[in-house]
Amino acid sequence: MTQQQGATALDLGPQANLPPSLEAYSANCREKLGVVPNVLEADAFVAAKLQAHIDMVDDLMLGDSGLSKLEREMIAVAVSAVNHCH
Repeated sequence: MTQQQGATALDLGPQANLPPSLEAYSANCREKLGVVPNVLEADAFVAAKLQAHIDMVDDLMLGDSGLSKLEREMIAVAVSAVNHCH
């Protein structure tokens, strides 16, 4: 995962050597979003932490639930808007 250019509140410094699967995840973020979100960049110092974050998000968004995927996405958009996040 390469450090994105631009403003951040964190001095992210050098990141861990990530396995190919996590590098691919970062490339997918860059392709779809144009950036790798800072929360993922911050977790990239320890590959296991980044993988745990990704697993948590996947479980929240794709795991068994009484909510549809669309409802979960709408909740995520509303929370992000309140927190002034992309």
